Amino acid sequence: MLVGTYEHKMDAKGRIVLPSRFREELGDGAIATIGIDRCVAIYSAEDWENILERLQRLPFSKGKTRDFTRLLLAMAHEVQIDSSGRALIPPHLRNHGDLSQEVSIVGVGDHIELWNKNTWSSYVEEVRNELPEIAEEVEGL
Repeated sequence: MLVGTYEHKMDAKGRIVLPSRFREELGDGAIATIGIDRCVAIYSAEDWENILERLQRLPFSKGKTRDFTRLLLAMAHEVQIDSSGRALIPPHLRNHGDLSQEVSIVGVGDHIELWNKNTWSSYVEEVRNELPEIAEEVEGL
């Protein structure tokens, strides 16, 4: 399971060193795509296949489903993790997540997310302040 938060620097070429625990879970190759909250989501090949299967079950006749599926798949990119543990994040994904130098790498169960460090800090603070209200709305815990 991919959990925890790590802070790393992205180099000028758009490469980021992924934490070793995350590399073990992702394997040598992974799929990166846009995250819903202006971040970059990275899935292992196996978890990406699960996403594809779920997308195929959605009704493509619905406009919002088409929009979501098209964008998620069109922005997807296979990333290789080199022997130094670095993954090259394509420019269009770095742009989507406003990723430059300071990056927070966040484990979210079945995938990891790359966030602009300042955006992540603001997001955590906002959610932390609303946590009691959010917990009231979360069902099934």
